Amino acid sequence: MFRGVLATAAVAMVLTAVPASADEPGGPIDLGTLPGGLTSWGDRVSNAGSVFGTAWDKESVKRGARWDAAGRITELLPQPGYQVVKPVAITEDGVAIGDSTNTNGWLGRATLWDASGTPVDLPPVSSFPGNSMSSVTAVNAHGIAVGYSYGGPGPETATKWDTARGTVTAVGYGRGFAINDAGAVIGSYQGVSKYWDPAGNLVELEGGGTAADLDNAGTVVGSSGSHAAKWDASGHLTVLDTTGKFSSAKKIGADGTIYGEVDAGNGEARPARWDPLGQLTVFPVPDGGWSRLVTANDTGSALVQTGSDRSVVWGPGGRMTPLPLQAPDGYCSAQDLNDRGAVTGACSVPGRNLHAVRWDLPVIGNW
Repeated sequence: MFRGVLATAAVAMVLTAVPASADEPGGPIDLGTLPGGLTSWGDRVSNAGSVFGTAWDKESVKRGARWDAAGRITELLPQPGYQVVKPVAITEDGVAIGDSTNTNGWLGRATLWDASGTPVDLPPVSSFPGNSMSSVTAVNAHGIAVGYSYGGPGPETATKWDTARGTVTAVGYGRGFAINDAGAVIGSYQGVSKYWDPAGNLVELEGGGTAADLDNAGTVVGSSGSHAAKWDASGHLTVLDTTGKFSSAKKIGADGTIYGEVDAGNGEARPARWDPLGQLTVFPVPDGGWSRLVTANDTGSALVQTGSDRSVVWGPGGRMTPLPLQAPDGYCSAQDLNDRGAVTGACSVPGRNLHAVRWDLPVIGNW
């Protein structure tokens, strides 16, 4: 069973958005830092608008931080014996999930922080002697988290945690890194991608390849050979595109839209998406421009970085919504996009360290 180990303090801070027109995203809303701290960073944003990230305290120690939709910050301490919090996910009801690690991040325990901020240990599976460490990588809508157990003389073990029931289950050898709402898991072992169906059966991925994400229907996306690919729940392969020399699929949305990157062979990868019928659309980057896919949501939008300090939301109808900086000579990095149009990351202005921020887009849908 999971055990609560430590309570943390909450600090109230209510922030308001920078006004925006109906056609522009609100923000970036400065989410602030811990009292006396100078730096913070937003990593994940829930559909409720809560943000999970990190913040440095007045002693310049890196801590976990959770901001609610109104901008109130709660410090999230790691489990005793560890120094750093690594954010992974935040649920609709504000439960934060990540790792408590040592300073260099190499060793740690998977951790859940409930509404009070109390860290709860997600232990390694006990069926493999010697495993003393655990790491979480994702959580589904039912509170089933996936990751892996490690630290023993044997192989790493893909692991599921039922955060409601407090149970831990071995999935198989390797690391689990994505889980759908039915409980199917993708991961890897010794460099080979693995797909476990909801019953825990190992499904062979036809043609081999690298798995990256899966949807609730059990469709897996990734790459096979040099090209973006998908596999159905039975492991049957479909190659998505061969027009470029290289391509890869990285995310799949609820409607079956697949997001990834294509490369004509000149080393300039471009964000791309395939609609449910397989039609390819490549992100329109000006000649000589640079871009990369950051992430995508379940409502048809992708977050794309278009330069060292600029990002846009690429809507399903092709509209580009640039995320504004806090100041003309400032810097921003966007990290996550929720299904309702909120984006989180961090921004700085001259003379000030990075602060966690949230942008709120006014429209999500068929632009």
